[in-house]
Amino acid sequence: MRHKNLLATVSVSALALLIAAQPAFAQAATQPATDVAQDEAEAGEIIVTATRQSQSINKVPVSISAFSQEKLDSRGIRDFTDVIRQTPGITFERSNTTTNISIRGINSDVGAATTGIYIDDVPIQIRQLGYGGGNVYPIVFNLERIEVLRGPQGTLFGAGSMGGTIRFITGAPSMDKLQVYGRSELATTQYGGPSGEAGLSVSGPLVADKLGFAASGYYRRDGGFVDRISSFTGNVVDKNANRTDTYVGRLAVTWQPVESVKITPSIFFQNIRANDSAETWERFSDYDDGVFQSANQVREQSRDRFYLASINTTVDLGGVDLIAVGAYFNRRQSFVQDYTTFDQNLFTGQNRLPQFPDQQAPSDFLVAQKNWTGEVRLQSTTPDSPLKWVVGAFYSHARQTSLQLVTDQYLPVYLFGASNPVPGFVVYDQNAVTVDKQFALFGEATYNVTDTLSLTAGLRYSDTDFRIDNVASGFVVGPTVVDTGRQQERPFNPRFGVNFQATPDTLIYASASRGFRVGGYNPQVGTFCGPQLNAIGYPNGRPALFNSDSVWSYELGVKSRFGNGLGNIQASVFQVDWSNIQQAVGLNSCGFQFTSNLGKARSRGFDVQFEIKPVNRLTLQAEFGYTDAQFLETVLGGPTAQDPLVSRGDRVLGAPWTLSLHAQYDFDAFKERGGYVRTDFDYRARQTKLPAFLNPANGAIDPQLEVPPALAFWSARLGVRPGDFDVSVFVNNILNKSTWTRRERAGNPFEFFRRDIIRPRTFGVTVAYRY
Repeated sequence: MRHKNLLATVSVSALALLIAAQPAFAQAATQPATDVAQDEAEAGEIIVTATRQSQSINKVPVSISAFSQEKLDSRGIRDFTDVIRQTPGITFERSNTTTNISIRGINSDVGAATTGIYIDDVPIQIRQLGYGGGNVYPIVFNLERIEVLRGPQGTLFGAGSMGGTIRFITGAPSMDKLQVYGRSELATTQYGGPSGEAGLSVSGPLVADKLGFAASGYYRRDGGFVDRISSFTGNVVDKNANRTDTYVGRLAVTWQPVESVKITPSIFFQNIRANDSAETWERFSDYDDGVFQSANQVREQSRDRFYLASINTTVDLGGVDLIAVGAYFNRRQSFVQDYTTFDQNLFTGQNRLPQFPDQQAPSDFLVAQKNWTGEVRLQSTTPDSPLKWVVGAFYSHARQTSLQLVTDQYLPVYLFGASNPVPGFVVYDQNAVTVDKQFALFGEATYNVTDTLSLTAGLRYSDTDFRIDNVASGFVVGPTVVDTGRQQERPFNPRFGVNFQATPDTLIYASASRGFRVGGYNPQVGTFCGPQLNAIGYPNGRPALFNSDSVWSYELGVKSRFGNGLGNIQASVFQVDWSNIQQAVGLNSCGFQFTSNLGKARSRGFDVQFEIKPVNRLTLQAEFGYTDAQFLETVLGGPTAQDPLVSRGDRVLGAPWTLSLHAQYDFDAFKERGGYVRTDFDYRARQTKLPAFLNPANGAIDPQLEVPPALAFWSARLGVRPGDFDVSVFVNNILNKSTWTRRERAGNPFEFFRRDIIRPRTFGVTVAYRY
């Protein structure tokens, strides 16, 4: 209640002060900000809201990649993995249970998120508690655009955005005309099953200029290409087992009771159901010959469902907009992992397949989020004023539940010599409930010192409170452990910038900004971990608390349009200093881990994006980036106290070079420029130096293995546009590479190697309709 009252008081006080002060610094506006944005959009520029205000991407002093709906469709982007492949300076790792994203070398698979994930103005990222689960990402259908902001966004977007922020922007209901968009697709994957999709979006007025709606529905089936087999017989148990079904729906209504007020309630629903994981076993696969097989004893099915209900209210106060956003995000992710060989090999120390045909050890996971968020902000809207600003307050209450249950009825047989299995034998049973509360005040202003020079300053104050209640029991725990912990912090995050509009088409900017993510608490682990904790210097058990870590980012960039519309370029160089890093310390003797603040790292690099039209009808685009992220000091605490957890000079895991190339040629068919042919090539370089020496239980790659290889993904599309239709044929992964993106031993140094690979060559046809 104290925070809610303070939020209301600050909002009302700020509103009164700013309205009173507005005439002192405002000049007469000759054109509304929305009209300026509309003019820029009609000129072919993507309009973004990275600064909470609508601006051309070429006028925003932030390193940003933006994908309009047209660009998403033309490049055949269907999910977030496709977005990352075409964004410089970012790498992404995904399994059927977790996701890990790295922006400019800042990533972590423990603790709070390093990257903010937003649907419109609502954050949905998850905290990693060490019990599985990862971020969910909206499927790419009928999105107005996607914005990828590189570098810390701690002022306007707060905790969890210290590496960057990714925003999925949905379309607003139309108030004046009917808009229809539909898309269907059929495809087949070499060595695998068929895929297909169908989606329809309709938006239009119910009462002209007063009441509008937007409604959409979408279904997609991604055919599988990994066969699950029996390790005893070699026979296929489930062909194309890793097939996935996706269901998406959205409904939004905008009511404009008076010209200055818009109220938009909406609900977004998504459900992804995977029949089995895409993980392949090297022992049974022939990657060059298109044989992709898994010998899991347990079907690793998963379900990931969320709905997001929100209401956005915008009030035009005359030169100032008041915006209030309230939302409730409810997500439930359940999945199963096969612990059969993991358990057996961990406890026996022998590298072998399951001993018994019906031996199974399922690990059932449940990760649930229930997030309440609210934000109110005031922002200037007079484009000719020398001062542009935004101030606001934010509150969130995020409750997360993480459950894990491992049962293995054969463990008493192979470990103790029992004559018969023991049904329901519990190896591990864990129940953790966390609550992250956050209250923040923020503001950012840009002042035009001259017609060409402006200064930016921003600050965010956060009051964070993290609590956890954890209960653990089972064979590996010993006596039941009940633990409760709390961590509170109050960080400040400033941002400073200098912007120089050298010409009407060229912006040069420099910025320094701080980002952070909140700390947490390590629940107690079982008695099995005592010897190893003692060996690495923790005789009294794991450290209970870990603190927030933070970054300072320094960036110099340029954005320019040239040649009277011939092309444009965006480029930036950066240095990011990462302190007090939250890192996982693995205890592979008992299968647990804890989080501690260990070491610091520095990331340096650059990114470039450009578009050019060298001849009529031909458009060329490219995005490339380089990131050198490495640890600056040696930290001990590996398997023993004398082993380094990280060493000075170790690289933070991630591809140093990223490159995307695109070309499209438009030709006459049905109408002028009604046909097109395009090609897209995406490349992620092999890491040139081994990442840090980490226990395999930490989820990192063992230094005895290769680092992820270079990834090359080439696609092409040929299409025509008869009337309002767009019909095209395509081929993805033309080179038919089965490059692996993740290789692991499932957390056990004696486990068999497994790989996640990219989808083999896929052919298809897409039909889209836009009215």
